[in-house]
Amino acid sequence: MARFISTLMLAIIFGNVFGQGQDCEPTLNQATAEFDAGRFYSLPSILKPCLDNGFSKEQKVRAYLLLTQSYLILNDPIAAENSYLKLLEADPEYVANPTRDPVDVYYLSKKFTTTPVFTPSFFGGANVTFPRILYSTNTSATPTQSDIKYKIGYQVGGNLDWNLTDRWSIGVGLRYSFRSFRTDYDNSYSGDLKSFTEKQNWIDVPLYVKYTKDTGVMRPFGYIGLAANLLVGDNLTVESTDLNSPIPGGRQFSTGADQNITNKRFFFNRSVVIGGGIKYKVGKNFLFVDARYMLGLNNIAKNIYTDRNGQLDRLNTNYQYASDLFKVDNLSLSVGFIKPLYDPRKKKPVVAGLLQKLGIKKKKNK
Repeated sequence: MARFISTLMLAIIFGNVFGQGQDCEPTLNQATAEFDAGRFYSLPSILKPCLDNGFSKEQKVRAYLLLTQSYLILNDPIAAENSYLKLLEADPEYVANPTRDPVDVYYLSKKFTTTPVFTPSFFGGANVTFPRILYSTNTSATPTQSDIKYKIGYQVGGNLDWNLTDRWSIGVGLRYSFRSFRTDYDNSYSGDLKSFTEKQNWIDVPLYVKYTKDTGVMRPFGYIGLAANLLVGDNLTVESTDLNSPIPGGRQFSTGADQNITNKRFFFNRSVVIGGGIKYKVGKNFLFVDARYMLGLNNIAKNIYTDRNGQLDRLNTNYQYASDLFKVDNLSLSVGFIKPLYDPRKKKPVVAGLLQKLGIKKKKNK
């Protein structure tokens, strides 16, 4: 009995929904016939029930377009603008076309925009760090050769773009990135090989200017700016190989405990940010791929011979390690998701809009 009642209720619900869809298409056809016959004043009352509850998105667009044309013919520009704004609220991606829409509707559409004021995005991916040596150090009494090996790191974060126009925007980002690289020292003269792997944790805050193609399914973009790079943690892994070991094979490999060397790195650093990629439209949202290069502007190493207490560092005495002075560059590749926050609205005059953003009120002439 309970199953029968549930089935009956579902049938009634779906029947009502189906019935609404069937009833509202004839309503739209009736309104179109009234418009074609020149009876414009009756359109709002005919369309109101289905506009309130019943029209699909596509039907709402057609209905509000019909009302916009009617109000323009009746010389009621305010009602025409309100109808066109409701059309854009139903479909923020609607673009009037002079080959399809009446010319007066096309020119009216130029008064409006649906460009999001802000566009957030979220991403994750992989990166590679490139140290650039400014000054090399050597704590060994014998000649030593060094070689840098690049390792793969990762990053996650988000951006927020403030859209100035459909194509130009100013953006700010926040991302966490794990970066790593290894330096190998070959001191064969003393029978010793050592590797030092840095594992760094960064918080990056870029500020950039961005240009984006605003049409099509595939939309390329590019940007340039500056970034504040906060080095919040740095651990050093030491690996050594004794080439003169008495054990069979003549080599002995060992790994020391990770050493915290955050005090040997500057916390606040700076870089130039250059990047670009492509967005792929999926419905009203986007998937994107982004390649970014951050060019380090300052040396990040300090206290290369001393510990936190100002004493000679054990890394110098135990492992013959002293950091080079160096900058760091970083290349990253990310994939992510963009959620445009559409905001259908009437455009403001350029000067008035700029004054309002600056908080300046225009004085009236007396």
